[in-house]
Amino acid sequence: MSWGVYWMFYRCPSCGKKFKSGTDTITEPSFGRCPACGAEGELIGESGTVTPPDANDYEDTAD
Repeated sequence: MSWGVYWMFYRCPSCGKKFKSGTDTITEPSFGRCPACGAEGELIGESGTVTPPDANDYEDTAD
């Protein structure tokens, strides 16, 4: 049984974009990096623990 992807929610300190990265991509160089400008994101929350109240507003960075 699978519970799905464990998400980590980020906000870009450079451009302000909200995005999320799944831990299934943690070994990829793009993990936790802004899809718009490439800056390292600021961790806002994680699924299952401190999920942001506006979680649906975060862009999914999965290809």
